[in-house]
Amino acid sequence: MKIRFIQAKSILTPQKRGFLTAGARPYTHSLSWATGCQFGALYCGAFCYAQMLPNWHFGRREGEAWGEALIIKQNAPELLAAQLARARNRREMRIFMSPVTDPYQPIERKLRLTRRCLEVFACYEDLDLLLIQTRGPSVVDDLELIAAIPYAWLGMTIETDRDDLLFGPTKSQVSRRLAAVKRAVECGVSTQIAVSPCLPYSDDFAERLLETGAQRIVIDTFAIGDGSRGARTGASPFAALADYDWRDDEIAISLYHQLSAYHDSVEWSGAGFAGIPGRA
Repeated sequence: MKIRFIQAKSILTPQKRGFLTAGARPYTHSLSWATGCQFGALYCGAFCYAQMLPNWHFGRREGEAWGEALIIKQNAPELLAAQLARARNRREMRIFMSPVTDPYQPIERKLRLTRRCLEVFACYEDLDLLLIQTRGPSVVDDLELIAAIPYAWLGMTIETDRDDLLFGPTKSQVSRRLAAVKRAVECGVSTQIAVSPCLPYSDDFAERLLETGAQRIVIDTFAIGDGSRGARTGASPFAALADYDWRDDEIAISLYHQLSAYHDSVEWSGAGFAGIPGRA
């Protein structure tokens, strides 16, 4: 993968409309310290909606495909510190970290940009919400720090527990993510599982999710969750090669009902993501 470093001018992106503002408690900002994603070369890169967004298309170089390059905002922690210090509305700030690049992709263990941003957040007690959304089980490195931020939530993506899908996680990836959620709960971190997008799953999937102890579970689909009613997914490499009908929302709806019978906080799509109770 090609790695490039830049000096960015801003790190908190205001959210005016779209998926993250679809619920009763909409996000006010997103935070992404990179353009591109190292996970883009894995199975999830085939259907990731972020490859369709302007920041990637205008940030990449000619000929670079999704998953081949990572453009890192190396001054992200310093920018965050400056923006929070001068913010007059911190009590209203609800921040999603990150909708377009994973905060715990492999290079985080070298650069520690996510950790350094968390250290900035830990200096403030008055924000309403910080959601740290990841597929990366290496988040366990920072659980103690996350637990010290009173408005922080961990969101762990677990799309399925099957390892026989053409575009799906391995058995090891699923096990490590489930274990990370359990560990986060044990550490006192407010934790949400995102089955997003929901892939075909085993008969035991709902039970495995419930066993983690996560406080919230959000279910999402390709057609709803890509922010374009399925158009972005339909234009992705995944759409032509998937070994099941990715437009079938019944897979997700069934899981929603299974979980709702045993869990009080099972939510749906954008309204679920933008429905986490805050501190304000």
